[in-house]
Amino acid sequence: MSPKLVIFDCDGVLVDTEPIANEKLAEFLSELGLDLSRDECRRQFQGKMIEDVCRHVAELLDRPFDPTLPPRVRRTIEDAVAIDVKPVPGVVDLVHRVAASEMSYCVASSGSIPKMHSTLGPVGLLPLMEDVLFSAQDVQRGKPHPDIFLAAAAAMGHRCEDAIVIEDSLSGVQAGVAAGARVLGYAGDPFTDADALRNEGAEIIHRMEDVGEIIGLG
Repeated sequence: MSPKLVIFDCDGVLVDTEPIANEKLAEFLSELGLDLSRDECRRQFQGKMIEDVCRHVAELLDRPFDPTLPPRVRRTIEDAVAIDVKPVPGVVDLVHRVAASEMSYCVASSGSIPKMHSTLGPVGLLPLMEDVLFSAQDVQRGKPHPDIFLAAAAAMGHRCEDAIVIEDSLSGVQAGVAAGARVLGYAGDPFTDADALRNEGAEIIHRMEDVGEIIGLG
């Protein structure tokens, strides 16, 4: 059966921002004295809120949490990804097809609303999505907790049990499953550990073109 609501993650599902975002994060952390590669940053922090990343970094460095750090990290990453953002292959057509159907849809991201504007705009998706953007910054807990998906579904007038979530990160899959949604784990990026997503309850897809059939668009 077709879902009543399709919930897209943003980074890694709608826009291909993960490589540059994690490159900039690694550079920023190196200046703080934490030597992590781009891939290590992605492995540890993908899908999580910047605030949670900075709290973890403080623990790794055995320092008090610095509340000025998250906005500095966020600004660095947002400036970098806005320069050269590209859509995930096949997703623009998918979003247009979902928008033309009777299904509701929205975006539920760990990123801020301004960041979503700056990445979705250049790839042409913002006009279709600017009124249905939800950020984990506006709920009590970020992914892997279910709060953002529960809040987004409620705002859209649906239950998570009637929704499909499309995610590419482990924390995102965990959050979607915890919310009670059916979760598609996008593993089109060679870096993604499809088995890890599957073990957390996701149905694995490797191409956005496959989503249409799964959700009943043919």
